[in-house]
Amino acid sequence: MQFFRRFFRSRDGNVLIISALVMPVLIGMAALVTEYGAGLVERADNQRVADLSAYAGALAYNVNKSTDQMTATAVSVAVLNGVPAANVQVGLVASPKTTGVNAVSVSINTYRTLFLARVLNDRQQLQIYANSVAEVGAQAQTPGCMLALDGTQTGVTLSGGASISAPKCTVSSNNTVTVPCGTSISAIGVNYNSAAAPSQPCNGITGPGGAAAVITKKSTPDPLAGNAAVAAAVARFAAVAALSTPVAPTAPSTPNGNNIDFGWNTGPTQGQANALGCTASWASSSSTWTLDCGNKTTVNLGTVTIGGGINLNFATSGAATTVYNFAGDLTTSATTNFGPGTYNFAKTLTTAGTTTFGAGTYNFGKQVTTTGTTTFGAGTFKFAKGLTTGYGTTTFGAGTFKIGMSDTACSGSGQVSICNNSTLTFGGPSTFELPGGYTNTGGATLIFGSGTTNSYKIGPGSNGDAITLGGGSQTIMADATGASSVFQVVGNVNGGGGGSCFVVPAAAQHDIEGNFIGSGAILLGAGVYTVDGYFALGGNGGGSANCNGSTISVSGANVTLVLSGKAKSSSGSCNGYVFCVAAGYSNIVLTAPQSGATAKLAVIGPTGSSNTGGATFAEGGANAQISGAFYFPYGPIIMNGGSSVLGSKTDTTKCLQMIGSRITLSGGTAAGSECIAASSTSASSKVSLVQ
Repeated sequence: MQFFRRFFRSRDGNVLIISALVMPVLIGMAALVTEYGAGLVERADNQRVADLSAYAGALAYNVNKSTDQMTATAVSVAVLNGVPAANVQVGLVASPKTTGVNAVSVSINTYRTLFLARVLNDRQQLQIYANSVAEVGAQAQTPGCMLALDGTQTGVTLSGGASISAPKCTVSSNNTVTVPCGTSISAIGVNYNSAAAPSQPCNGITGPGGAAAVITKKSTPDPLAGNAAVAAAVARFAAVAALSTPVAPTAPSTPNGNNIDFGWNTGPTQGQANALGCTASWASSSSTWTLDCGNKTTVNLGTVTIGGGINLNFATSGAATTVYNFAGDLTTSATTNFGPGTYNFAKTLTTAGTTTFGAGTYNFGKQVTTTGTTTFGAGTFKFAKGLTTGYGTTTFGAGTFKIGMSDTACSGSGQVSICNNSTLTFGGPSTFELPGGYTNTGGATLIFGSGTTNSYKIGPGSNGDAITLGGGSQTIMADATGASSVFQVVGNVNGGGGGSCFVVPAAAQHDIEGNFIGSGAILLGAGVYTVDGYFALGGNGGGSANCNGSTISVSGANVTLVLSGKAKSSSGSCNGYVFCVAAGYSNIVLTAPQSGATAKLAVIGPTGSSNTGGATFAEGGANAQISGAFYFPYGPIIMNGGSSVLGSKTDTTKCLQMIGSRITLSGGTAAGSECIAASSTSASSKVSLVQ
């Protein structure tokens, strides 16, 4: 017993025992401190990488509005900083700081293997998590792809099975949003600014893919207010309104000359030729007269008569410098050939059979009427009283053409400079001044110029139309993109014929002091169209046709339409609108330029508060693809009758942005967009970390 008492009373070895008992605990605590500290260092490093990645992703999203590019950019930054791509998660989320604002969230998960800490726990790894959120700035602040600006009007209103699809942008209204049963809005967000929340009795407002909608009460500013490009485009109306009609050339002054009759009786003809200082020879085998005036400087003729069935070679060996003055009328017959030179016709020229003129200078004082096959070489042409073609083909070489208004009406369209009833071709590059405009009648073909440096100044005919197209006609105007080229029209462009094809030239600037009306296929050349009036397609019927090798409706690449609304359409369902697509004009493709002065601006309507002219898509104007801003700040945008407007189906960088005083869709219509086209030049592009 005493042995045990001495053992318990003895203090020898207690320190060793206590040390043995405490040592595992101390080792475990040291392991935890060491490995937890290392984990904190790694977490700080992960947080730094998450911040960099979120910021970079937000910048990328601001530039191109692409979540794919956003993700790729954020992941690339993380990989460059040593984090495996598999450990990075990127997403576009609602900002935790600002209501209605998007943000880029980046989460990084890495795992650290535990060694010493296993003394206390059998856990093999430590998860290290970091997250960062960056607001995307300008993209979140812009109003989205569809916006009804006027808080006193009905905002965004759907009815009759209509739908709006905006999976990557917002639909905004400064008043109410009305989505009755049977209609739908699918958008990344819906903004409204009315006392009551949007009306959606059947929950027709959803987010992309059927997700819950993000609905926000907020006022949305006009994203293009103060936009410098819009202001500059609208400012051009002053210059267009001041355009003057080109001046018609004057009739040539010709002296009296000797008459000559090319008939079957050879004697009188030869005597008349000698009186002119020329010679005339007859070939009976071919029924051909040959008039040769040698190198005479001037030949003055009175009335020239060519008998039926007689061929004439006129001045075949004459010098190109010879001047031929015709004081009387001239009508050709059978086969007639004129050599080069200067030709002054005081009165009418009428061609028949096969008539060929060489290169030179031509001045016509009265009506020129061509039938059969008529060919002119290159040169300078001045028509004081218009050009009319009958049956057959008429061809001119390249040159300068100044053609005054005819004294006679053309197929019900009034008096014009050119009245084409068959096939008329002008070579190029050429310059055209047509004070009385032109009419290409039903089924006829008219080709102006070739190459790219043509130039056009076109005035109005007697009925106010500068360009009139008949049903089934083909009209092709070669490009006017040279340094000195212009495209100026004073009067209406009236493509009133269904089934017609109209190729408008490319030009830096298309100035039209009048209205643009279409009923057939129209191929709009690149450039800005400043139309001091309205733009209406299908108000009088019509639609798609074969044009320039393919069937199109209206097609225009790198085109901006700028409409003053000084006049509004008065035809059919286009009545009262500044921009109208109706009556079978399906599959319209209109793409704004992606760079330059009017980049991403497709259609600019009236920008003055006193002009409330709007736009309409009606009567089956389906599958329109408009890429760019469609901007009517004081006018409504109305869609009905099964019409539809979408952004580009093949190029996600080209977007539809629809802005009007109100937006109304009814009758099975559809509108869709996946991104924003344009925004104010004053918009901020700030990106900020918020979490």
